[in-house]
Amino acid sequence: MIDSATTRQGRLTGIATKGGSAFLGIPYAAPPVGDLRWRPPHDPLSWQGTRAADRHSPVAMQFAPAPNSLYNPGSPPQSEDCLTLNVWTDAKARGERRPVMVWFHLGAFMFGSSACTTAPDGKLLFDGSGLAALGAVVVTVNYRLGRMGFLAHPLLSAESEHGASGNYGFMDQVAALRWVRDNIAEFGGDPGNVTIFGVSAGSASCSMHMASPLSKGLFHRAIAGSGAFMGPPAQDSGLFDRPLDLPSAEARGQQLSDGLGATTLDALRALPPEAIMTGAIPMEEGRWYMEALGGYLGEGAADTNYPIVDGYALPDSPGAIIRAGKHNDVPLLTGSTTDDCSGLPSIKTLAEYEAYLRTDMGPLADAALRAYPAVDDRSAARSSGDLLADRVFGWQNWTWANLAQRHGNAPVYYYDWTYAPPIPTGRYLESDFGPVHAAEIPYVFRNLAAYDWAWTAGDETMSGRISRYWVNFAKAGDPNGEGLPSWPQFTGSDGPAMQLGETLAAGEPLRRERFAVLDDYYAPKN
Repeated sequence: MIDSATTRQGRLTGIATKGGSAFLGIPYAAPPVGDLRWRPPHDPLSWQGTRAADRHSPVAMQFAPAPNSLYNPGSPPQSEDCLTLNVWTDAKARGERRPVMVWFHLGAFMFGSSACTTAPDGKLLFDGSGLAALGAVVVTVNYRLGRMGFLAHPLLSAESEHGASGNYGFMDQVAALRWVRDNIAEFGGDPGNVTIFGVSAGSASCSMHMASPLSKGLFHRAIAGSGAFMGPPAQDSGLFDRPLDLPSAEARGQQLSDGLGATTLDALRALPPEAIMTGAIPMEEGRWYMEALGGYLGEGAADTNYPIVDGYALPDSPGAIIRAGKHNDVPLLTGSTTDDCSGLPSIKTLAEYEAYLRTDMGPLADAALRAYPAVDDRSAARSSGDLLADRVFGWQNWTWANLAQRHGNAPVYYYDWTYAPPIPTGRYLESDFGPVHAAEIPYVFRNLAAYDWAWTAGDETMSGRISRYWVNFAKAGDPNGEGLPSWPQFTGSDGPAMQLGETLAAGEPLRRERFAVLDDYYAPKN
């Protein structure tokens, strides 16, 4: 068992797990405080002696969803000094060169952490020990969030040698991958075999890494569920389906600093993070009701909080970069849950839904209503949720699979997740949970015990199979293995798609007719 490691910054001791060791709260970059606020991450500081890596560090500054939300990440201490990662390994010796899996957490780039716990139980959700037992070295990463991680501003762009601002949280992830390259062999990992993986914002992060020149050579495979940026850049970010372009993001940042009365970068950097996070920006009144927030979501909610096309870390939208064949062409396993809309925003009335389709979908309104039909308020809420989920999640990963298969040489594997976890009725917000957004996570991590739900033998079997698919892919770029149902490569819009449900079998992709409407919406056609 590896119970200590010597990184480039100093020596660490970990804690024992059931089959190996965990090293928690390892700094991978300098604290982004003071003059380093809103700058690319700097190299981590060294230390003398031996550092005990025995507890999670404070997490990024953030606002969490409602306490009874399925997506509430718990209440760990927060700090701007948050750039740390955690490592789980069952390796017995440093030279084993096990495959490495680097997890980027979910949370709309505004909340969450590597130390997410389950409400109301308080158990660690992203516990890497289950995957480590299957032969992987697992890394989970904290990165800057919201306005502290993604604020763009004309003064910040002018200060930058690259003429860009924003995307600091994404550059944190790049720094974490560099740390993995330089240090993971000390934990028995192979720096030449790194798989990035994530769900929701973590999945969208993976799409950015596939497109970013900063990430070139730092990872070798990607597993991504329910999140990507395949549409063109936007001038109004709306509801999380597209990143803003730099001028639009800078304008929103300027509005924020004007409202805060900060006319210089020194003044902005001197403000307490709470003032920055709560500063109001005028935005269109929202028609989307989000149960997790207990209210309506403004149409510009992602502004100043979200990744952007900055021309440097992200030269263009990932979809455009992949379409041009200029991406980091690595094996890809991607897909989405078929009920991503559960617990997410929806429009509450039929009249509002029809008005939304006319104004937002324009000439595609009739086609959209056929694909997402509604005859009353109840069906309007459901169909509007499906439409939003497809725009933000399903269509994005479907299009990513198609573009990567068409414009790359690496293999692609695609899935539709139709398996519903046993979420207790009434435990969380009153949503009709099915194959809910992020349903994969406890199964992937082999960590069903994190939730005190009524798990069955079928859930245990599902978790065993899914986690093996994921680790097999990390090992060799192919999810298939002994005792697992065959998962064929994705060959294009006809599939095949692996249906990950009560049975595991390849079949025709689901939701293609719905996605075809969005192909037209997000021109150019894909």
